[in-house]
Amino acid sequence: MKRKWLALPLALLLAGTAAVSSACGSQTTPPPPATDPVVTVQDGYVYVDGKKTDIQINPELPSEQKSAFELWLQDNPTYTGTEQEWTEWLEQLVTPKEEEPQVLEYHLIENGIFDGYIAAGSAKTENSVLEMSNAVLRLQESVILPLGEGASWEVGITGTLLSGSATGAQLFAGNPFSEFGRVYIGVNKTSGMLYLGVRMNTVYINYGWKFDDTSLFRNDHTYSVSYDDGIYYLSVDGGEKRTMTDINFNQANSNWLEDPETDSETLNKLIRSVLGQNFIEITNIGADGFACNAAISDFSVRTTAPDGYRRLISHPLSGTRIFYLGSSITYGYASGGVAFGDIIHQISGNPYTKEAVSGTTLVDNGSSSYVQRLKNGSFDFSENPDFLVVQLSTNDFSQNKPLGTVENGTASSDFDTSTVSGAIQYIIAYAKEQCPDIKVVFYVGSVKNSWGYRTAYENYVNGDFKAICEKWDIQPLDIFHSQYKNYSCFWSDDIHPTAEGYSAGWTPLFIEYIEEHLK
Repeated sequence: MKRKWLALPLALLLAGTAAVSSACGSQTTPPPPATDPVVTVQDGYVYVDGKKTDIQINPELPSEQKSAFELWLQDNPTYTGTEQEWTEWLEQLVTPKEEEPQVLEYHLIENGIFDGYIAAGSAKTENSVLEMSNAVLRLQESVILPLGEGASWEVGITGTLLSGSATGAQLFAGNPFSEFGRVYIGVNKTSGMLYLGVRMNTVYINYGWKFDDTSLFRNDHTYSVSYDDGIYYLSVDGGEKRTMTDINFNQANSNWLEDPETDSETLNKLIRSVLGQNFIEITNIGADGFACNAAISDFSVRTTAPDGYRRLISHPLSGTRIFYLGSSITYGYASGGVAFGDIIHQISGNPYTKEAVSGTTLVDNGSSSYVQRLKNGSFDFSENPDFLVVQLSTNDFSQNKPLGTVENGTASSDFDTSTVSGAIQYIIAYAKEQCPDIKVVFYVGSVKNSWGYRTAYENYVNGDFKAICEKWDIQPLDIFHSQYKNYSCFWSDDIHPTAEGYSAGWTPLFIEYIEEHLK
């Protein structure tokens, strides 16, 4: 892979500073200090506020009592500037210089020549074009695309994105930890989109740009996907830069995007959930199951240097042991038994135990209640779990279970488990008795406005449940009040998320919460 370091223009770094012209040359200086600097001569060198410069002069005997400027003039009689200009120049010499941001430029395919190797399919160069057939190409060196503050990058592709009978491909893909987590730049004729996407679980969440005429993908064009100041853009054939227009899930359930800043940040949260940091690491052109049938002459990347990037051996949550206790929402009733806990495990590989039974309640009304399942050995607390994540059950409200009160005491024996409030406090106390260092997290699920018990649920969340959390110094994971993009395909009914809802809506909130509370 051909890679070059480029320096950003100095003018961009020093915009707004004053330029002083003198016999010392044109010097760019910082704003004047609040107090005049002290310039002295010691051991034949000029010092500014006690900081040694590399300016040597021939000092007179102390009896001469000349200033440092006068002594310097004796050795530099042609200087025509003022003493103030000279002092400003000296001050700049001892002021730490801000390093110029670096830019990396990668040439992945240049005149049809690819710098890497073929992992699957075939690729050959003809007439300065790389013809790919069901190809997955592995880069010699990963390409890092930063997403943090001040980050910018541009991916440029020239050629035919879909050749032959191909309907789609992942043109640029990274898969660092698991097949269930991936970030990619893709194209698909069925949805008519070029997009930046995230795989989470079995859901492919695609943010991008929709085209009415998909023949564009079957002809030779130049595409530029870029990221600047927190927003994603696309330009075709050097035309106007467009912000993202659409989101879809598995090339279906398409929705309009309206706020470039908010939608870009939502996408970045998904990326951070999968990759564990503010950098995309790209390893492939093409991916397993999404190989490339394309004809590319040039493929390049220009990106701000990845300052602070660490190549992670594993996801940040890989060693975090989590117990989950709940009912149908924790189980994944409408998503084939796969909920947020399972998805976090698929992405990170973390150890977990899920104890979730549909229709059950916090209130201890039988062997399947939350309380009984916590006590009956479903969880092995000798494993020293980091978190116990408990669902604030909706069933207690739909089954009209008694709410109870916020009781005194801190031992599990102090609480009446025949009420919701008593059961919650029993679970907290019992878990801490078994494992004092465990973090107990109650999560409050999002529900639709049409759910018949929403008002009672909300009143309890804002009342006694809040008081319990304050008593035990617990910060709940409150999805009920969370602001996140919510689409109709996220719901199977009034309370149960779909696979799309778990993957694109809930799981990033869980990962963000757990990472924040690991410390």
